[in-house]
Amino acid sequence: MILKRILFIILLVSVCLVGKAQTLAHVNLVVSNDRAAVTSVDVVNSNIVYCVDLGGHVIKNAGAGNNLSISYYTQFDGFDNIGKLKSIGNIAISYYTQFDGPDNIGKLKSIGNIAISYYTQFDGPDNIGKLKTIGGTTVTYFDRFDISQPAGTIKSVGGNTPCLNIVNI
Repeated sequence: MILKRILFIILLVSVCLVGKAQTLAHVNLVVSNDRAAVTSVDVVNSNIVYCVDLGGHVIKNAGAGNNLSISYYTQFDGFDNIGKLKSIGNIAISYYTQFDGPDNIGKLKSIGNIAISYYTQFDGPDNIGKLKTIGGTTVTYFDRFDISQPAGTIKSVGGNTPCLNIVNI
């Protein structure tokens, strides 16, 4: 069966406590036929929901004050991630560096306590650099041995990760 670009939303609603002042409400994962990527993070602070994209831009409720502290990596944190989003309040965001291997430098490593991993050269040559897991949710792809679909298209997304909001397009 060939996957078409069908718009439907699967919401996994859960609340995960990460810090005292901020709560990680959702990590938004967008999935299409051949790609899966984290697009933004929703954080609740003083009953105000903030949506922060990975560039560090904050979208919040209209009329709400901005008392959410956002920090970015500097040259003192290493040169691999300069200018990238470091934390949203008490929620730390980390990225892969040169010390994690050459395949995933600069990609998301974790958001709070949710670990993110990618396919590497040790998983075979077909899907290097593509999203493998986010928390307890695994993304699998068709490879060159699957003749029913082109290599690199998404085969399945499955698992149970609290706070993960999956949007299929």
